[in-house]
Amino acid sequence: MCGRYSHDLTWAEIHELAGFAFPSPPNEPEPNYNTAPTQQIPVVLRDEEYVWGEYARWDFIPPWYQGDPTKKRYSTINARSEDLLNRKAYVGSAKQHRCLIPIRCFYEWDRTDPKYKRPYAIGVRGEGSFTPALVAGIWSHWTGTMHASETEFYTVSMLTRAAGSLMAQIHDREPAILTADEIHTWLQKPLEEALDMVRVPFPSQLLTAKPVSMDVNKVSNTGSGLMEPIGDALF
Repeated sequence: MCGRYSHDLTWAEIHELAGFAFPSPPNEPEPNYNTAPTQQIPVVLRDEEYVWGEYARWDFIPPWYQGDPTKKRYSTINARSEDLLNRKAYVGSAKQHRCLIPIRCFYEWDRTDPKYKRPYAIGVRGEGSFTPALVAGIWSHWTGTMHASETEFYTVSMLTRAAGSLMAQIHDREPAILTADEIHTWLQKPLEEALDMVRVPFPSQLLTAKPVSMDVNKVSNTGSGLMEPIGDALF
């Protein structure tokens, strides 16, 4: 599961990371080094015809869902890649509404010691920091009633898969980070081919995990210092 991550890219940088340009909002994304569920995040959306940049709520809501999203009893911030074809909530979006979620790193808590859950910042190795990456996701456009008011917005879920050998030291799941040559496959290829690809763990030798401050536990802490290591990297 991935329940917290960082992002700090401009739309131009997201274009470069994706390898192509696309229409995007005029306002640049606000950096947030401790992004949490239900917040608005920058994403790259694809439907049957177009690809474009957008802001979306990180908490997937099926387009047919009729209740108040704040009262739903199950989490949809992550979608297990193994379950996309078996979950009514996800299958339609997996076929026609895929997306890319730009990240700098994600956070996971080592629960080996039940008395002390050490947080790690995990991401693609870079010089001095993490190299930004794109994570596979699915999206919906939801219209309905929330807090007794009619509203509409885009929503997304981040795909996860079984962790690779190194990531498994911390957690048995990992976000579906894409390599550069996998981006087109996830966005454009038939679902069966895309799923076969996205279920393969990210190359472990390209990842690093650094212990970080317990300050990341508090959602209101959003500064870049949260990514600073406070000890030696685990890998």
